[in-house]
Amino acid sequence: MLRCQCGRNFGSRSNSNSKCPRCNKKTSLSTIKSFSSSSELRDAVSKANVPDEIISELSSRLASYEKSERSNEGLTSDDIQKILSLAKLPDDSVTLSSVNESMITLNLEKMSPERLMELLETSSMVLRNPNNSWSVLQ
Repeated sequence: MLRCQCGRNFGSRSNSNSKCPRCNKKTSLSTIKSFSSSSELRDAVSKANVPDEIISELSSRLASYEKSERSNEGLTSDDIQKILSLAKLPDDSVTLSSVNESMITLNLEKMSPERLMELLETSSMVLRNPNNSWSVLQ
């Protein structure tokens, strides 16, 4: 993470010839910290550029949002793939019953089968069939 004399923080590769996105200068830059991942850099730059007056409010809102996201869903993409592959019927479709059974078998009852299928439908991973089943698209 680089900081310009104008007060702007931004990310850049260590071997690049960077310019400040605010004032377009490259002579008044100092390296603040190095990060191993782009997501860590993104978060640090975002926090560093937030005005002091609102940083505590923003931090508390982000913390509560992240907490609710983790507690509401709790299924990873790997979990979902396992559920769907175990729930597949001979015709390669899934039903609420087969999804529920696979969630119980895998001990992944972090949400209802109905909610899971709703999320999968909205993300276009499954397609609803007329006979109360779903075709898995991915």
